[in-house]
Amino acid sequence: FFNTDGVFQKQVTVGALPDMITFTPDGTKVLTANEGQPNADYSVDPEGSVSVIDISAGIASLSQSNVTTILFTQFNSQESALMAGGIRKLKASSTLSQDLEPEYITISADSQKAWVALQENNAIAEINLTNNTYTSIWALGTKDMSVVGNGADISDNNGQILIANWPIKSFYQPDGIATYSAGGSNYIVTANEGDEKEYTGFVERITIGASGYGLDAVAYPQAAMLKESYNAGRFRVSAFSGNTDADTDFEQIYALGGRSFSIFNTDTKQLVFDSGDDFEMYTAFTPSINPIFNADHEDNTPKGRSRAKGPEPEGVTLAEIAGKTFAFIGLERIGGVMVYDVTSPNDVKFVDYKNSRSVSAYAGDHGPEGITYIKAANSPTNKDYIVVANEISGTLTLFEINTENLSVPGFEKEPKTFVLFPNPAVDGIVYFNRIADIEVFDYTGKSIHKAKQALTIDTSSFASGIYLVKTSEGITKKLVVK
Repeated sequence: FFNTDGVFQKQVTVGALPDMITFTPDGTKVLTANEGQPNADYSVDPEGSVSVIDISAGIASLSQSNVTTILFTQFNSQESALMAGGIRKLKASSTLSQDLEPEYITISADSQKAWVALQENNAIAEINLTNNTYTSIWALGTKDMSVVGNGADISDNNGQILIANWPIKSFYQPDGIATYSAGGSNYIVTANEGDEKEYTGFVERITIGASGYGLDAVAYPQAAMLKESYNAGRFRVSAFSGNTDADTDFEQIYALGGRSFSIFNTDTKQLVFDSGDDFEMYTAFTPSINPIFNADHEDNTPKGRSRAKGPEPEGVTLAEIAGKTFAFIGLERIGGVMVYDVTSPNDVKFVDYKNSRSVSAYAGDHGPEGITYIKAANSPTNKDYIVVANEISGTLTLFEINTENLSVPGFEKEPKTFVLFPNPAVDGIVYFNRIADIEVFDYTGKSIHKAKQALTIDTSSFASGIYLVKTSEGITKKLVVK
């Protein structure tokens, strides 16, 4: 502990590898999320934990006796049931309490409860701060990328923006989380970054196109198409999830990270909102940022992170302004901050996006990591600010909040593209980037095929030549059949 002039005050010991630290709103406790990651060769695997430091008597009298480190050992006996319910435990030789890795903590406004993101495990744990015990642990589930609105651009090798629906599920795996109340219920807002385990001899990351990643022929009859590098072949997925039977093939592809932010009801443990493919749709079709769509934070190469976690939402902070609650989500890779009105969890609205990074040169702020809100009452200018800590550029960005702009939504997500792939058609089946009502015309203008709510066309009966595919919205694309 230090005072605000940086002068050392006291020191206490917490659990293994603290990754995040926060005060309770009432200022009586400090909590640390102790990630407990293993060493490189997994010969040492500490238990994940949360430490609660009681500072109610003041820092001057603080001692080690004021520290309670809460392990997850109570859940070891429930391992099978928790895994069956969706909690990810990846290292078979570790206990569940060793495998659980706390990443981030958020605390209720009354300082009575805390929620802990267990990122790699795709789960949330709840703590009762009146007695410093875990009351529950629950899985966040998965996001279905085949559902309209949940698309993603997942190849860095196709020369086009292809935000498409894929037969893939992704674990949300939030990094930053925040909490608020609405309508008498508590909600958690999650920044769904995603994270793999990567250690010597224990590497979760693999690509769909890898020779060692076989796809079950029944579950994935389109495996050859998916494995092409310009489709999904270079997309990074989990080597530890999705093989549900005794053979070596995967019955379900699982990716890491939701590329979105979500809202979960802590009482029902249910998802009530997810931003879907908003982040990619906005950055793909907004001229001020689309030149570096899905770029990394270390260069301006467009689509450089498409095969990984895309824009990679990292941190989230909430602000109550003018009677409304807003979520500010930092995007670690492409940069910038997304803003949503989350006042009603069942009626979330996009508000704004700002990025202080240059698209014409590698300059500006790169790598948003931490994000926090300074309310006007605590500001020397009596204005609201969002502060972003950028880990790559080593800079702080201060965004002044214009309260008038916060009341006017600036982006409505609509289908903005219709893409056919592969094009030219190779094996008879052509895929769409989203479900659509379509009609196919030959070169004479004759209608030869119609379909509603379609995601593919079988061209095996088509003669070689050029065709036009028209959607019900009036979008027309040329299709070449060889």
